[in-house]
Order: sequence, then structure tokens, then C-alpha cells
Amino acid sequence: MVGVVVARAGSDGLPESVLQQLATTYSNVESSLPARLPDEMLAKASVVVPTLCRNRDELVRTVESLLSLDYPDFEVIVVDNRFGTNLDPLPDFPGGERVRVVAEPRRGVSAARNRGIAVSIGDFLAFTDDDAAVSPDWLRAIGTRFALDAEVEGIGGLVLPMELETAPQLWFEEFYGGFSPSFRAEKLSLRLLKGTDPMFPYAVGRFGAGCNMAYRRATFERIGGFDVNIGGGTLAKGGEDVAMAVELVLTGGTFAYEPAAVVRHTHRRTEAEFMSQVFNYGTGLTAMYTAMIVRDPRHLIGMIRRIPVGLRYLTRPPAQRSPSLTPSYPRRTLVHQVLGMVYGPLAYIRSLVRTHWLT
Repeated sequence: MVGVVVARAGSDGLPESVLQQLATTYSNVESSLPARLPDEMLAKASVVVPTLCRNRDELVRTVESLLSLDYPDFEVIVVDNRFGTNLDPLPDFPGGERVRVVAEPRRGVSAARNRGIAVSIGDFLAFTDDDAAVSPDWLRAIGTRFALDAEVEGIGGLVLPMELETAPQLWFEEFYGGFSPSFRAEKLSLRLLKGTDPMFPYAVGRFGAGCNMAYRRATFERIGGFDVNIGGGTLAKGGEDVAMAVELVLTGGTFAYEPAAVVRHTHRRTEAEFMSQVFNYGTGLTAMYTAMIVRDPRHLIGMIRRIPVGLRYLTRPPAQRSPSLTPSYPRRTLVHQVLGMVYGPLAYIRSLVRTHWLT
């Protein structure tokens, strides 16, 4: 895959003229797919899927896509992150012993992922969400990157929309550029990007998304698991996935972006859901920054230095920040994001208090 084109399809699909233009434009593009390695060169993998089982059909679809993976040795760990009593059992999954279900009653995707890490046996761990579906070669692309480059400790992949059937689903792609930074494989480290990106490593867009990421087991042993005070399911809303990648880089590690590892994600369908998501993403961003400063106050100096660049990035005109030539998301979208960012530090404090109170 080399890019995305947005075009309006009719009842019979895309117009012939659009297809011909695409064929002409990309006829000379060389494949950037990694070479297919022998199975014996690929390490054992564990795939962790946290779930609140809000949509049973989507959860089953996620697991079924994982069971269709072209990969020689892997396990699937579904972490039931619901809390309370009299819960309905999770759906029956195909796959036999390849799929394990474990419970983690502590709220939050970070706690659920940490539970999955604790019970897993793979040499590396890949993560996706219960509203996503992986491509058949997703895990092979990740495993290949790990096998070919011992320096790489973490990997993020390409996330595409499952569908674009409603305006808010398109707005998500326009406002955030989807979940993925590019269609070009790259490596990210303090050494490699020194002087080239003034926001690195605090610019969240370079690392991809939590529904498509993987880490070597040794990395968790070196820097620990996900921060249980931030992330979906906590009062801090999000940011745990980026926090892990930033921590890896700041401790001298190398993170890689691999567009051949493709996941499709179900975007929110309604305007209310979209605006809530934008607010929550803003909250999660500054909650993550607050968590990093609390853990190591030296982060504050680096973040202050990047404020002017960050403000210019945040206030860019829609046409400059969007991959679409004619972005259609409402102007108030940015307001929701900024309000969420303002709330983020308080959300982190509330989450921290609740975590300590519950433990």
C-alpha cells in the first residue's frame, strides 16, 4: 500500500476514470513490502486484546481475523476488563487452545494489557482492540521487522478505517489523518531524529495507535508495563500507548513504524460519538504529558521548549492539517480538542487518586 485516495463511490463502485487515473499514477511504484522470511526465523508471538465486550459481534470479528493470520506460532489472549457481578460470559471463540480468556477487573486498558503481558508466553507481544480487524499478514510484517532488525524494540503499524459510511467517520480521517503517520517504513530514536523533528519524541503522531502496536518482551522487562493511571477506561481517557513509545525512545530504545502491518478500525458513527472522542483524545494527550512530568520532572523542560512549535501545529488551518483537500469536519472540532486538553491534567489527578483509593 502506498497511499489513500478519497473519492465518492456510486452504487457500482468507483468511476472508471478514477480507477484509470490511479492505475496510471501508481504504475511505476515499487513494492516496499518486507521479504518473506522462512517460518523458523519468526519468533513466537502473543496477541493481547482487551475488551469490555460492548459489541459482541465486533469482538468475535476481531478474534476471527486473528485466527486467520498467516503466522507460524502465536497465541491470542482476550482480557475481560469488565467489572461488577452477574456479567454475561464472553462469546464462544473458535480457535481452541490458541485463544485464552483471562479476567482483569481493575479498570482501564493499561491494566488489561499488563494482565495480558503477565500471562503471555510469546517472545514479543502485539496489541489490538476489540473494534478492529487485522490483515492476514499483520503479524508476519511485525515479526519480520523484529527478526531483521535487532535494534527495534517497538513497532507501530498502519491503521485504516473499517468503513466510511457516515460523515463523522470521514471527519475522523480528516481531522487526525486517521491513526497512521505515513505509508513509509521508518525508525525512530533520539539518535536518528536529532535535529530533524522539533516536536520529537513528544509529538504523538509519529508512533501510530494502540490498536496496532507491538513490543519485545525484553522491553517490558526493561521499562515496565503500561501506566495504569492513564488510558481508555480510566478518568484520564487515553495516552497510554504513546506514553509507552515515548518512554522506550527516551530510555535509548528504537521504535519502528511498519506500514505493511495493517489493521482496520471501526470509527465512531455519530456526531456525538465523534465529538466525545475528540474531547477524550485531547484529555488523554495532556493527561499523558502530566503523568510523564509527575514521574520525571525533567520532562517539563523538554515540553516547555516545544510549546511554540506545538501551538503552531495545533492552530494550523484545516486545509494544512488534513489529508483531504476539502476537509468537512465542523470548526467546533478543534474547540472540543482544546477543552479536552485543558481538562487533561485534572483528569490525570482524579485518575491517580482513584487508583490509589481502589488499591
